[in-house]
Amino acid sequence: MLLPLVLLLLGLWEVQRGADDHAAFEAEQQRLAGLVTQMEARAPRDGRFDPRLQFRYEGRTYGGPLALDKAREARDEAGFLATLMDWRRLLPPVVVAGGALAAALSLLVLLAGAVLGRLGRASRDALVRGFSLMRRLLPATLSLQILAATASFVAAVTFEAAALLQGGFDGGALKLLAIAVVAVGAVVFVAGSTVLGLRRALGAFEPDPLPIIGRTVTPEQAPGLWRLLEGLAARLGALKPEAVVVGLTEGFFVSAGPAVLEPGGAQVTGRILYLPLPYLALMRGDEVAAIIGHELAHYAGGDTTYSQRFLPIYAGVERSLDAVAEGHQGSLGLLGPSLRLGVFVMERFHLAVRHWSRTREFAADAAGAGVTSVDASARALLRTGAVGPRIFETLQAAADAPDAAPPDLVAAALDRAIAQGLDDPAAHWQEEQAHPTDTHPPTRERVAALGRAIDADLLAAAGAVPPPHALGQLAAYFADPAGLSRAATDDFLAALRARDAAYRAHLEATAAEVGTEERVLRANYRSRGIALAAGGGLFAVIAFAIAVFGVPGISPKDNSVVLAIALGFAVLLGGAGALILRRGEPVTLILSPEGLKAPGLDRTIPWDAIADLDMTFNQTGILTRLLLPPEADWPLRSPGRHGIKLDAKRRIVTLPIGLPRGMKPQDFAELIGRYQMAAQARRLLAETEAGAPRSSSDPQRAEAS
Repeated sequence: MLLPLVLLLLGLWEVQRGADDHAAFEAEQQRLAGLVTQMEARAPRDGRFDPRLQFRYEGRTYGGPLALDKAREARDEAGFLATLMDWRRLLPPVVVAGGALAAALSLLVLLAGAVLGRLGRASRDALVRGFSLMRRLLPATLSLQILAATASFVAAVTFEAAALLQGGFDGGALKLLAIAVVAVGAVVFVAGSTVLGLRRALGAFEPDPLPIIGRTVTPEQAPGLWRLLEGLAARLGALKPEAVVVGLTEGFFVSAGPAVLEPGGAQVTGRILYLPLPYLALMRGDEVAAIIGHELAHYAGGDTTYSQRFLPIYAGVERSLDAVAEGHQGSLGLLGPSLRLGVFVMERFHLAVRHWSRTREFAADAAGAGVTSVDASARALLRTGAVGPRIFETLQAAADAPDAAPPDLVAAALDRAIAQGLDDPAAHWQEEQAHPTDTHPPTRERVAALGRAIDADLLAAAGAVPPPHALGQLAAYFADPAGLSRAATDDFLAALRARDAAYRAHLEATAAEVGTEERVLRANYRSRGIALAAGGGLFAVIAFAIAVFGVPGISPKDNSVVLAIALGFAVLLGGAGALILRRGEPVTLILSPEGLKAPGLDRTIPWDAIADLDMTFNQTGILTRLLLPPEADWPLRSPGRHGIKLDAKRRIVTLPIGLPRGMKPQDFAELIGRYQMAAQARRLLAETEAGAPRSSSDPQRAEAS
């Protein structure tokens, strides 16, 4: 609200100033017009010099016919300024209107976000309807606010710039006018780009299918499991899942959207229940029933459908925020209100969604306890944290060495749990259970919401080591539990190998992008030199025209100032252009697969020796700063003038680089990035071939990689 209000107040101030300035110049024009009339009446008809006819202008006193000429010149100049001030009076209302509209839109979005957030915490349907409306209207509202603030800013700057002309065309006024033109141009460009980005944010959003490493099990393959599901669904009054997927990764979850099963890429849609086999083996039967009851309760409450409905809302608001944030840095602060409004709306949405997420999780916990017992549900919540580390360690070991992995990772997880014991459940009760799409309250709060105190007996039961025959309870769910466990192990390892193959192919392609030959970059000075020389020539022509014809409507003194400025620009630009053309296109950087070499350094700096790289683009090129770690060889400056700075104390090498020929700044940054990524890819490939430990992602989340 602050910036639009500042623009509004500035506009109100400019309204008064504009009226006062116009009245002053109008009065001055009338005074000078009357004075000219009097002087014309007193002037001798035969053109004789009359010393009594005098006029003081710009600090000098003129007499005779020259006095009349100067009086007419002053009258015409005052008339021009009066006309300019008359047009200038049209700008403050634009400043006021733009500031007022931007402030009103800010207030409207703030109120709408607050009201919709409050309504959304009272009703999930109201949350979805309200923020669906906000998702559609927010880009248009932010666009209108940006345009209003930009129009207000441009009008305010133009109003103030016009005031500079009151003192004549001196050097200071011209500099300030140039700054105003640059500022207005930059703001208009950024505002236009942002509005186009917001327009694209209105596009439809289709969520990607949820990737899952697993396979479906039919009622014939899992008769006991499907009987359990049907019984629990009937008791809860919930819909049955349309597909049951089992695997080794993740925890228990349900989904109502599309999913893709890996390996193989089979598509699954509708209501999906995912069950992790290691948890089924390491947890008791009533604990499993409580968790499955919890998940089916999400179907009864419509939670999965609700989650699918608000995903596009999230995406739309986030894309709107991204569009505004992208232009914020170059907008001189004008996009700040729009960005903060978008953040406010997202925060209200987050709070409402989190409220319902917690509410529904507590309700689902209660439903799971209702079909089993409070003890079973509380035990299940605590036990998932206790057995999770053993399962993770088993899958991580297989991910690190897939070829040495056991054929049955479910049995391997049980063996590890028996050998090492389970974690203390109390160490995990502040954690939030993992879920691919939703959030959960901390385990301790969920157990407390069940009305069960966490005592020593509950912790001991939750942390009890499973018996050696625990795998046998899988037979209560599946017709061939051992075969299914081995098949799930094969799926997991196949997905890992496919991911590794894709990752290796990506590394090889990245390393091959830069080739093996050195790439020499030369400064693109020729086009700049030609442009400067042409600009110098243009100012020379302008100076010649001013010297011959003068500038209509200004005094000889101002005419001399303008002529001097034009000549100065002609000499400055022409000389600079000639100097640049004389330098030619020198080598600025040599890139190779091993590192970069700059003229002025005695050695190549390896890519792996660069801890950090920063680039700053300016009018002369690119200022590149390299941070080298203490263990890297420190380069020395070679003879000659190269502008390189070496800060040995801070380990920073600063390279002033002219923009290479045929490149834009973004092209240069991307080129350096490709060489860095190629060097990293070669290093990772070498480590892989040498048998170094894999830098794999979390195997529990392998399907998301």
